[in-house]
Amino acid sequence: MEIFVTGATGYLGSALTAELTRAGHRVTALNRSPEKVPLLNALGAISHPGDLLDPTSYREVAGAAAAVVHAAFDYTSVLDGDRVALDTLLAATADRDAIVVYTSGCWVVGDTGGRTVGDDASTEHPASIVTWRVAHEQMVLGANTERRRAAVVRPGIVYGRAGGLTARMFETGTNTGAAEFVGDGENHWSLVHVGDLARLYRIVIERGAGVVYQAVDGGPHTVARVATAASRAAGAGGSIRP
Repeated sequence: MEIFVTGATGYLGSALTAELTRAGHRVTALNRSPEKVPLLNALGAISHPGDLLDPTSYREVAGAAAAVVHAAFDYTSVLDGDRVALDTLLAATADRDAIVVYTSGCWVVGDTGGRTVGDDASTEHPASIVTWRVAHEQMVLGANTERRRAAVVRPGIVYGRAGGLTARMFETGTNTGAAEFVGDGENHWSLVHVGDLARLYRIVIERGAGVVYQAVDGGPHTVARVATAASRAAGAGGSIRP
């Protein structure tokens, strides 16, 4: 398939791009940094110069793809960049056979009060930092038609390789002798390995499934337990530091 990906050089996006190209798909990646062209080439993707905030720079190439995946997260303009990208990708795939996959996150579910929730979890009380994302999810899901399939993927806490929120635990475990974390460590994280997450995206694209996916593994763990495991793996013997 011809697949257009935003955020292809990022932590998740690079794993996703490699997964798609290994499966034989042709990936075109939006790229605003010339120095990242070699990375995209190594991943087997085609670099397309453009900027998330400039729809004219990628509307045409997105319009030619069988599937589009929005995996970019621009920290300098999170809300504006996400909305512009969604508007552009949905317009580029309107009135034709296409697959749209939007990357959201587990924080839209908010504090569940210790309850385990599934794909149908309410988003009425999202974490304050991502309240805007609920409306964007609804935009995507509302774009489902007989011809266009749109899906939302909500990754949990992504780990693996040298990235994700767990990276600091390994780093501090190695450098200071204790894996550090924020808070008292009693809150729970639902985890997902970046390789497993990339495979989920590929399956969603290949099957054209238009629903919500909570992308997590089998069970949530306390942050303190995650930090302890990271500490052991980093050679710090399980020592942790809030």
